[in-house]
Amino acid sequence: MTMISMLRCRSQPLALLSRVGFGAKAGPRMLSAKSLGGLGVGADAGRGQSASEKPQPVVEIPYKDLAEMTPEVVQLLRKAFVGPKAYGAVAITNIPGYAQLRRKAFRAGIDLALLDSDGRQRAAAVNNTYPGWSGTPGSETHPLQSSMLFNVKEVIPNGKVDPFFGKNIFPSEEYKNTWVSFSTHMHNIAMEVVRGCDRVLEEDVADWASHGRSLGRLADEGPALAGRFICYDSGFTREDRLMDDRDKAEDVVEQLSEIAPVKSAGHAADGLASMRTHSTPVKSAGHAGDGLASMRTHSTPVKSAGHAGDGLASMRTHSTPVKSAGHAGDGLASMRTHSTPVKSAGHAGDGLASMRTHSTPVKSAGHAGDGLASMRTHSTPVKSAGHAGDGLASMRTHSTPVKSAGHAGDGLASMRTHSTPVKSAGHAGDGLASMRTHSTPVKSAGHAGDGLASMRTHSTPVKSAGHSADGRAMSPLSNQYRNTLGSGASRQTQVAQISTSSLITDQEDYLGLVADESLEAEPEAGDYWLPWHIDSNFVTVLHKEMYARESNASLVPEPEGSGLLMMNKVGDVVKFECSDEDAMVLQMGAFGQIYSGGQLTACRHAVLSPRPPGTARFNFCNFWYVPWETVCDTPRGYERQAINTGWNAMMDDSYLNITMRQSFWAFRKFMTSPEARVQFADSVQFKELSEMLPLFQSKAGGSQPQIQVDLITDVRCPFSLISQSNLEAAVANLSMNAQVELRFHPLFLNPNVAKEGESLDDYLWREYGYTKEFAHSEDYPLRKAAVQAGINLNPHRRVVNTFDAFCLVEAAQAMQLQQRLVQVLSRRYFEEAEDISDEQVLVAAAVECGMCGKEALEKIKSLEVRARVQGRYDQLSARLGEVPHFLLRERISGNGLEVGGMRSVQEWEDLLQRVLEKSRFVGMSIPGMHGKEVFLPEANPHAPVSLAYNAQHGWSPTTWPYQDDDFSRMDETPDGNMYAEARLVEHLDESSLERLTGAYRSIMKAAPDGFSVLDLCGSWNSHFPEELIGHASRVVVHGLNVKELEANLQATEQHVQDLNECSQLPWNADSFDLITLALSVQYLTDPRKVFSEMHRVLKPGGMAVVAYSHRCFLEKSVRVWADATDDGEGHAHLICRYFQHGPQGGWEKLSTVDVSPQHGDPLWLVLAVKPR
Repeated sequence: MTMISMLRCRSQPLALLSRVGFGAKAGPRMLSAKSLGGLGVGADAGRGQSASEKPQPVVEIPYKDLAEMTPEVVQLLRKAFVGPKAYGAVAITNIPGYAQLRRKAFRAGIDLALLDSDGRQRAAAVNNTYPGWSGTPGSETHPLQSSMLFNVKEVIPNGKVDPFFGKNIFPSEEYKNTWVSFSTHMHNIAMEVVRGCDRVLEEDVADWASHGRSLGRLADEGPALAGRFICYDSGFTREDRLMDDRDKAEDVVEQLSEIAPVKSAGHAADGLASMRTHSTPVKSAGHAGDGLASMRTHSTPVKSAGHAGDGLASMRTHSTPVKSAGHAGDGLASMRTHSTPVKSAGHAGDGLASMRTHSTPVKSAGHAGDGLASMRTHSTPVKSAGHAGDGLASMRTHSTPVKSAGHAGDGLASMRTHSTPVKSAGHAGDGLASMRTHSTPVKSAGHAGDGLASMRTHSTPVKSAGHSADGRAMSPLSNQYRNTLGSGASRQTQVAQISTSSLITDQEDYLGLVADESLEAEPEAGDYWLPWHIDSNFVTVLHKEMYARESNASLVPEPEGSGLLMMNKVGDVVKFECSDEDAMVLQMGAFGQIYSGGQLTACRHAVLSPRPPGTARFNFCNFWYVPWETVCDTPRGYERQAINTGWNAMMDDSYLNITMRQSFWAFRKFMTSPEARVQFADSVQFKELSEMLPLFQSKAGGSQPQIQVDLITDVRCPFSLISQSNLEAAVANLSMNAQVELRFHPLFLNPNVAKEGESLDDYLWREYGYTKEFAHSEDYPLRKAAVQAGINLNPHRRVVNTFDAFCLVEAAQAMQLQQRLVQVLSRRYFEEAEDISDEQVLVAAAVECGMCGKEALEKIKSLEVRARVQGRYDQLSARLGEVPHFLLRERISGNGLEVGGMRSVQEWEDLLQRVLEKSRFVGMSIPGMHGKEVFLPEANPHAPVSLAYNAQHGWSPTTWPYQDDDFSRMDETPDGNMYAEARLVEHLDESSLERLTGAYRSIMKAAPDGFSVLDLCGSWNSHFPEELIGHASRVVVHGLNVKELEANLQATEQHVQDLNECSQLPWNADSFDLITLALSVQYLTDPRKVFSEMHRVLKPGGMAVVAYSHRCFLEKSVRVWADATDDGEGHAHLICRYFQHGPQGGWEKLSTVDVSPQHGDPLWLVLAVKPR
């Protein structure tokens, strides 16, 4: 089977095709699996090319020549890395002694992976981005697969541990020596290649050396060369449609050449926004003319994107103001996604608190500096949360989920993203459609194969103008190619059929049609072990792979149809073949390309998998990282050419001007999370909605997981009523009534319904062609579904405006009566046909629920309440086009899922179980005071901070690793001056402070009765849990402002002292059971003395807790902290050093823990115990 037949087609929009210059015979064509089996790749790569155009192979340089670095060798390096035909890679051949070292190391690695379970256990890593063994060969679903990772820079001569990367751990001394011998040789040869590239740049880039630039220096000083020996399971595959998309799109263009002329990219050449419909993502067209990639997500309709550059509002509605479109209030195209708050721009201008958010570090959102992640931008916004951060997948569209085939250890299927429906948007599996809001044209396709019409609103014309740049009205596409708005005899009025010639009047419409047709195909296994990507680190060193039987580890030949592919800028594709199978291959990474100003080309590559039964693939890939604080910038004047453009760009400018640490941290954060695994991945829309709709503290206690369900709907939506009723039945069936809470949010079907309303009969006839007789009959599908759910729909109800009703629902939340009120309103409207827009009906419903009638009327008319409802509707209508929509999350972890449409009771039971499954990824145990174990239920055990200390495997520096200057500050004036005036304010948001109190609660539960606590660097609020602090015999609060301390109601004693002036504490030794230091450790100029004093006054077995975040008074923070205020993991190591050297050897049982809320400021802890 060829790759063309195996990969399902989903063509790119015409805007992309036009932008990259597609012509009738442009560029390379799709490669068949057969052609990739041997050297015929180059010939087949260009289906319309002549034999003379066969792509050149990857450049080879014999090691003897490399060592001499002659002008001819420099020229070969230039050929390998410079120009549109360069693959960005070079093979170094005939290295003396290298073959024996490589084969011995590979043999040891294969045996460890397939035969030595005890060795894997001895070398177990804390997680897969830290040194050691991770994964389960034969059943691994993580995209990194199973692998043994170590830092080559630690084991080479004069090497040292890098605590940020982690301390090496090996299964045995013999294994270690085998790999040290091989990797040391590899490192030295790679350094020669990198220095040779410097020679190229010295000749080609003006002032390269004189401006202090040097690839060799960066490589030499880089703290980590991540050597990962990877075992790819035989059943593991990845999907990639890059080549398939290009091939299919070119075919479409050729077919359309006789139907309609090619239009300019995005229909925007005239500067006007085209009238696109809901089914066309904003980013795929309309924003390409300026050569910049739009950063908007696929889940955002055109109307929500701003489009203000031309002074015209594209598809804006009267009910949705421009400001609700996102971040385009300045008239410029904002590059932020909805999941990146505006405040994440960095430090506030006031120089006080850092405004960075936990989920989005500045300029480092989600595109891992991992050496594996691709940065493809033609179809996915750069800042989109979570997509392709898996380090292996390219930046696929939201409608192309990354999939794995086979060996799903937990038996869970690959989870599709929200925008990849198997059947028309994923809401029709039960035979019923959801109700669309009016951001889509009334006559467009959707959810119609179910026998029920979708209900849409008035934000766009009833018949959309389509995609025509010249203003011609287009016929809606999908009425011709999807099911009509009814099923069989139930449909009263069939939609007229449209001829192809009249339908396909626009090429982009036709491409959209191709995409729609592909949605019905069932997912198949991918064709790649690694999809097309560019490594985002500095450079990568790798070798020819080996293959072995998974049953007995015996070596086998390379399976036909597998192998490493490389692509150059113009699209030539070759399979890597080399005269020396033991050659060392060096590929340029994205960081190297950008740092060289684009003069050196990063290597586009992929690895094919024919899914050989029982055969695993092995390779040793080394990802080189430059000094962590190095900024990825370009030589002056090279900014534009440093970034790839075009259909195979695989990178963009998201890596410009961020540090190596930021990019690697983003990679690590994702890879260590459960979400990295296919079966637990969250959709972009889930992340966006989660940020918009906060999680609230549970009203119920106990240890069982609590689930919050946010229902986004219109209270007159019958599908919502039925689905909600089924959900409530599922909750009862699972005995989860005390665990599940519903909250309701407005997404009006039509916010402009007139006061008098409209007959439902008239509405159904006008909008969907349903006769009164059919809508009132017992055969009406909606009536049947309602009866099954125990609801008797009254056909005589009217279509009414529900804004006032939702104002009452909003007000009911404060009294925890929302769910009850919605049930009462639903009964009155759907069964009793009452007018729920009438104030008297609303007041009566409120009274029935236990609310005060007078107060209910006031809330309905309250400007504050009405503004909240309008604001939330504006937010939600910019992201969602259908109701009902459900967001289900476990309260502590924030993990969950989002689904739309009507669901059966059984489906809801399954969904609730999936949410509970996701909730098990939270909580961790740590050593507590006086030998007690402490369980922190809100801790994230997979977060990098939680892994930081354990990843050191007991290592710590023997000497103090910092200089005096590291603890200098921008403002060296006495701290008392700054704190002379009382500030009764909080320094973190509410959700983060609740997490701090929760951590203290868990710790204090293990404290002895009558315990004593010292709160260092405190203020007016210590955030101790009220129900437990009362059991303390002594609560001493220390700070710098007496008025703040006097306002602390939990304190039994107050003490004012500047620890930077005098670090000696006034209390006797062994005075306290617990010492807390929250949000102030960054200001200590002599932390070793302070921590030594903490140790002195703490009782043996007592505990110290240091809490910190990313906010600080920057000018008062010590330099070692202020250099990277959002570096949670780095600061965890810093605080560990304070404990380890204050006094040296004085503390034990250190723990580093991330207790950050899902959305809010981060909160990290470092804890230690004084030995008993």
